[in-house]
Amino acid sequence: MSFEVNVEKELLGERRLRWACRRGLLELDLLLGGFIDKGYQDLSDKEKFIFQDLLLESDQQLFEYFIKKAPPGDAEIARVIKKICLAATA
Repeated sequence: MSFEVNVEKELLGERRLRWACRRGLLELDLLLGGFIDKGYQDLSDKEKFIFQDLLLESDQQLFEYFIKKAPPGDAEIARVIKKICLAATA
């Protein structure tokens, strides 16, 4: 017997998203929290889901993405990371 479960992802509300942006590293707190204020609303829905998925990564992995020590293997993730970095310098 087999069956499929259709689970639709939902975008987090602003309060839950802000809470998810709170990290163990101050640098990540500032970068991600600032992005919520300066650039998140400009993302497409697909990019918002990618951003939410990024928040599931460890602090160390995120930090390595942002300092370009370990670039992500996916071009769409890389674009979202670039937008986060650009918002931080604006």
